[in-house]
Amino acid sequence: MTSTGEGGNKKRAAGVRVPASTSNLGAGFDCLGLALDLWLEARIETGSRRPKYRGTVAGLDAETDLIYRILGERDALTDHHLTVRSDIPIAKGLGSSAAAIVAGLALARVLQGDPLDLEVIYRGAAAKEGHPDNAGPAVYGGLVLAAAHPTKLDLHPDIGIALAVPAKSISTKVARDLIPTVFPREVAIQQAARSAALVTGLMRGDADLIAYGMDDRLAVPHRKQLIAGYDEAVRAGVAAGAYGVTISGAGSAIVAITPLAERAAVADAVAAALTAAGTTTEVLTPDVAGGGLSVTSER
Repeated sequence: MTSTGEGGNKKRAAGVRVPASTSNLGAGFDCLGLALDLWLEARIETGSRRPKYRGTVAGLDAETDLIYRILGERDALTDHHLTVRSDIPIAKGLGSSAAAIVAGLALARVLQGDPLDLEVIYRGAAAKEGHPDNAGPAVYGGLVLAAAHPTKLDLHPDIGIALAVPAKSISTKVARDLIPTVFPREVAIQQAARSAALVTGLMRGDADLIAYGMDDRLAVPHRKQLIAGYDEAVRAGVAAGAYGVTISGAGSAIVAITPLAERAAVADAVAAALTAAGTTTEVLTPDVAGGGLSVTSER
């Protein structure tokens, strides 16, 4: 395919960059996510060659790659080839699928000469993946509330993120199927209060509100069995200085909200507890990504 942009200029190459995200953040189940400074970069160049994958996606089969599939659906790969590099752990609850979907939708628009309409890409990604709390941070960056419209919130600058990422993945479908479809009224009320507390706490940097809001009552009680040593890891993280610790997305990564100065110690403590329970774990302490989707090159 050859695409023509404004003024009839043929677009021969394009690249985009999309951040990772931690979602289901505390009591913000399916509605609150945070972009992380771990990135997926995808680029299309002229020339018919097989896709190339590096980083965490090395060895990926093109036919199962969401970017490749989206571009193929839009005939964007005729006489072009795709290269992808990612730092985002795959299938660990850190938004790897959302980042890929956003990248594919954005690349298709750029190549077709369409405006990079962030809301259109957000809506498309949320519909395709079903997780607006990942799509929001991937597109807009920062702390995003998936309300009637995606709303970017002001995260307090003293807040840090600590991650413990088990080697073993968890299927999102398996994790979601564990959650009951009906909850007692008192649980729904508690969850609403905790969600409001978390949003307020993250904006104010209020330790007590964050701690209250990170205690999810909908998903975590039913999913934590999938991560050996989860309860011990939460206790270890809090003892090391975390405001709160929970499952990132559907897991298997565990995310802690911490003071910036404590994030390394918290990540090490959480990982040590998981390792003691037999869960091989990687430690990450990424910054928050203030920006989201961007075009890295276009010509």
